[in-house]
Amino acid sequence: MTPLILIADDDPGVRQVLAIQFGDAGYRVVEAADGREALRLYRQGRPHVLLTDLRMPHKDGQALLAAVLDEDPEATVVVMTAYASVHGAVEVMKAGAFDFITKPFHEEQVLATVERALEVARLKRENQRLRDALTTARGGPSPSGSPQVNAIYAQAFAVADTDAHVLILGETGTGKEHLARAIHDRSPRAGAPWVVVNCGALPEALVEAELFGHVKGAFTGADHARSGRLLAADGGTLFLDEIGDLPLPAQVKLLRFLQEGEVQAVGADRAASVDARVIAATHRDLRAMMASGTFREDLYYRLAVITLHMPPLRERRSDLAILAEEFIHDAARRHDRQPAILSAAAVRALEAAPWTGNIRELKNLCERWAILYPARELTRELIAADVLPDAATSQWKLPPAGVDLAEVERQLIEQALARTDGNKAAAARLLNITRHTLDYRLEKHGLG
Repeated sequence: MTPLILIADDDPGVRQVLAIQFGDAGYRVVEAADGREALRLYRQGRPHVLLTDLRMPHKDGQALLAAVLDEDPEATVVVMTAYASVHGAVEVMKAGAFDFITKPFHEEQVLATVERALEVARLKRENQRLRDALTTARGGPSPSGSPQVNAIYAQAFAVADTDAHVLILGETGTGKEHLARAIHDRSPRAGAPWVVVNCGALPEALVEAELFGHVKGAFTGADHARSGRLLAADGGTLFLDEIGDLPLPAQVKLLRFLQEGEVQAVGADRAASVDARVIAATHRDLRAMMASGTFREDLYYRLAVITLHMPPLRERRSDLAILAEEFIHDAARRHDRQPAILSAAAVRALEAAPWTGNIRELKNLCERWAILYPARELTRELIAADVLPDAATSQWKLPPAGVDLAEVERQLIEQALARTDGNKAAAARLLNITRHTLDYRLEKHGLG
């Protein structure tokens, strides 16, 4: 797997010089003009090494380092800085950077530093794989309090270092994408692109062009060529969420890729070779769809080399307290609040709830509680109206410190959509508003 280097610098000249140098050395390169774009590209592709300038707009190198390490403690980061800011670079190294380079720099110095960083990154990934294998073999710590889910993750980790395609089944909101990402992150492809495609969200007329790309002029509106999501995942992993919604013509082209490793863009004369692992997921009954002729049997068996089934939250109630505490702390950190604390009675209320929206519903509720009740004990009375079907709405209370009403509205809309599996008409009924009002508020909050 060719190492991927992310260069973050607001000077296009510096980026160009470094990109040429690393490209000539045989490495893959992506570039970012500021810290915010760099963080987005890091999340998208998980590069082997991040090479970042210390001073950048939107998010400087120090803030970028903190954000990256918060999401990926094993990240390998090299900082570039002007000579006068060496003290700042040393402080950044104390915060977790691998090394720093002063500007102006010699190309040989940059290459040598990055190559050392790449070796460290390789050792980190190898050690992580060994720790995962040892933990699984010993039955040690795992991502769940449920033996059933632990067994699923153990199986996933066991196949992570292969190129076998994986099919993940389960209801909406059960954590299928989280499991897929865990497989990618523990695979040799971890530093390569992680590309997510929601098949159900793609317009049927454009699904083939989105997945496989198109040449200029291939159809009305194709005023420029596009490479497509599969090519974007070259060297990495393509996660096809809701694969059951993929139209039959696109199923045929996906099957060809799985068989031949080739992708032919819409309107192209020749196919291109692509090396991408496919992990697919769906809440649909694919066997029933095969029987009805809406899902190809040969595609199913190509995808289902390894099949994992994520159970619904109501079947893993021992996870509720663990997940809720994690979600509350994460939301409190993002909203700059002290985390709320679940009481024993509140945990029992969680365990009594139906959880039709699964983990997604729980996560949305926990974010709401983190916003409404910072540093409070979450009693049964506080959360009953949210989780118990027969709870009276009169239990709603305004916290002494007040609330961000717009944020509460956004959270309630997300919760309603989670409970109704994205059905907007049903969500509007839950919120006692019209569908037109819901569409307006979705646009207002950028929820589309």
